[in-house]
Amino acid sequence: MNIFQEIFTTEGRLNRGKFFKYYLLITLMGATATFVTSCMATLFTGDPNGTLVTMITVLWAVLATAGACMLMVRRLHDLDKNGALFLVSFIPVVGLIFLVYLFFAEGQVGRNRFGEDPLAQ
Repeated sequence: MNIFQEIFTTEGRLNRGKFFKYYLLITLMGATATFVTSCMATLFTGDPNGTLVTMITVLWAVLATAGACMLMVRRLHDLDKNGALFLVSFIPVVGLIFLVYLFFAEGQVGRNRFGEDPLAQ
């Protein structure tokens, strides 16, 4: 499985380590993409907030949000919770607390209704 298949799926479970790694990867890639496009736009047009930068930033934000939501669903599956609970992450302040919970909560040991224990594999 390549990294995009790992991130953009809601099937199965995802342990804390991989969740943190993939979430960090999405965040760093987004920051890098925004920085690079802003620098290029400034170099070529003199406007760091031009239409091209905005379009690329919005596209990246949509992809990153979708990937983050899918990662949260799989992490919730590891905790033997319904994946729809990821919607809590969109509530201001509560969403941040929820994300911290997902980073640190220990997954269910052994098989659950969403699949095998990812640490047992």
